Amino acid sequence: MTSTEFWLTPLILLPGVALLIGSTSARFGQIHTEFHHLLDHPDAGAQILSRNLQQRARLFRDALASLYVSVGLFSLGSLLGGVVNLWRPQSLWFVGGLIIVGIGCVVFASVQLVRESLLSLNVIDEHLERIERDCKR
Repeated sequence: MTSTEFWLTPLILLPGVALLIGSTSARFGQIHTEFHHLLDHPDAGAQILSRNLQQRARLFRDALASLYVSVGLFSLGSLLGGVVNLWRPQSLWFVGGLIIVGIGCVVFASVQLVRESLLSLNVIDEHLERIERDCKR
């Protein structure tokens, strides 16, 4: 891999991270809507649902923060890589370190999104149980 390819690599990863940010932000917005629905239509299960929504919101917040940090690290890595490539090509190990930390942030965000998906499934299961209980009455 040439030194130019090395510092351009983080920029290639940015569109994928941007897609994750867009979809995660949209899902985070849905949680906000669900909170408003709970406020407008309180019922017996609202407290349980609100706790689950709060956990999901925290996971989304962690994922989004991590994705934003990765964008910053990838951008900084590319910027510094370009500068270092001009003056000291032998110092590209620093850029590699930034890229690794940025990729670590994307992995952390992915884990948080998987955890949120599992928690979201629990919410759906609780909704179904409540519907079944209400239908039996």
